[in-house]
Amino acid sequence: MADHRNGGNQPANGKASAAGTAYSIDLNAFQTRLRAFYSHWDEHKTDMWGSSDAIAIPCPPPSEDLRYLKSTALNLWLLGFEFPETIMVFMKKQIHILCSQKKASILESVKKPARDAVGVDVVLHVKSRNDDGTALMDVILRAIRVQSKADGPDAATIGYISREAPEGKVLEAWSEKLKNTDFNLSDVSNGLSTLFAVKSNEELTSIKRAAYLTASVMKNFVVTKLETVIDEEKKTSHSTLMEETEKVILEPSKVNCKLKAENVDICYPPIFQSGGEFDLRPSAVSNDELLHYDPASIIVCAVGARYKSYCSNIARTFLIDAEPLQSKAYEVLLKAHEAVVGSLKPGKKLNAAYQAAVSVVEKDAPELISYMTKSAGTGIGIEFRESGLNLNAKNEQVVKEGMVFNVSLGFQNLQSEKSKSKNKHFSLLLADTVVINKDKTEVATAMSSKALKDVAYSFNEDEEDEKPRKKTDANGAEPTISKTTLRSDNHEISKEELRRQHQAELARQKNEETARRLAGGGNEAGENRSSSRSSADLVAYKNIN
Repeated sequence: MADHRNGGNQPANGKASAAGTAYSIDLNAFQTRLRAFYSHWDEHKTDMWGSSDAIAIPCPPPSEDLRYLKSTALNLWLLGFEFPETIMVFMKKQIHILCSQKKASILESVKKPARDAVGVDVVLHVKSRNDDGTALMDVILRAIRVQSKADGPDAATIGYISREAPEGKVLEAWSEKLKNTDFNLSDVSNGLSTLFAVKSNEELTSIKRAAYLTASVMKNFVVTKLETVIDEEKKTSHSTLMEETEKVILEPSKVNCKLKAENVDICYPPIFQSGGEFDLRPSAVSNDELLHYDPASIIVCAVGARYKSYCSNIARTFLIDAEPLQSKAYEVLLKAHEAVVGSLKPGKKLNAAYQAAVSVVEKDAPELISYMTKSAGTGIGIEFRESGLNLNAKNEQVVKEGMVFNVSLGFQNLQSEKSKSKNKHFSLLLADTVVINKDKTEVATAMSSKALKDVAYSFNEDEEDEKPRKKTDANGAEPTISKTTLRSDNHEISKEELRRQHQAELARQKNEETARRLAGGGNEAGENRSSSRSSADLVAYKNIN
């Protein structure tokens, strides 16, 4: 089996032995998913499985690179483990597997469950260490021909994953064999994507645990770390922050998260960006530049953690002494992001969720629409990016209960009012892991706040003119001096809250006026009370634009 860091390719059922040499496949889960696979293939053979009569899934050799392949995803989904350099061919009455002796000894256990579940025989073809398996491949291809002749005179169609290029001598030999046959080849990526889209309760539990870890790292480590760096005016690079955050993900106990480290891995190296250079893709790299936190700085952070191979994601944007344009853009982005989440309900189309974001931006800040990302995220699960569930303007797939989305929305390359080159251009990004339930949509990473008051900081540079704010420890410990304060620390109130307070005040006055009138006291006192409100109160309300 392939291992990565703490074991990102650990079994979905968590039953690998401590020694790492004996593996136990969850046979109940295997039977349930094998039934689902064959049922889906049979029902959607033409529209999603390319009219394939057999489906060949070669899994490449192990790699230290973080990558997401549908072949690996099928291994993990069906068997709970990744089986590198293994070829699986699914047929109506047989499943042929070409693999090493070690893997064959593990796969022996699925023979009876496969027969009981869908009536197929599992045939294992064991190759020696130095053999490329070509002779065994011929045996498998002959079995496909036998089935094809039994089904009719037409040449059989073999389904495969077209985007996965063969790696290693075994898979390269298999690819050449297929090309030189008279079989038709058809891509089955869409079928696999649809198969993985709706998660079981067990899968949802793993995703929620991954999301809990992700949000805990963001809230309890990343935010605290950034505040410390800014408070103490440290010179810390994006890449250093990335390395430190990755270590925390791989040791969940560091953020009081009671998950076993061997079941945890990163989805991608954590991303830290500031100083005017932003890439909102998960493939972005934390460079060696120092974290930039001068006035009008924007810091974008993204963290993704896996639990038992299931992914989760979160992204937050932090504003330092923000300019009006930056604050406004953030508030619009937050509202648009919430609109996407609110639109993800069973029965609705995916493009409606993206359109919900477009509608918010067009109404509240039409000048920003051209800067908005062309997608509001994708499905997420064993694969970090389930491309078939892309939240864009064109996707008419329907949302279903049990789906999970990485709702990721941003504004790219906005221009600041400041002339400083480092802050002249900025981007904003928000992302959350969202689970679709029957009655409500659940934001699994909600514990890490994205409200403006919780991500907008004020950094007091002039210590002589303004005393540093004291932050009191929650446990009553000696307060520490901090030059960084949240807007919420300064008791700043949102426009919506001010509006509610104003309406409540008007309602209270009207009720008092009515009571006095009924008591025969007239409304003079009420008018005097209204006119006696301080000018500061009135100005404070009017200045909210």
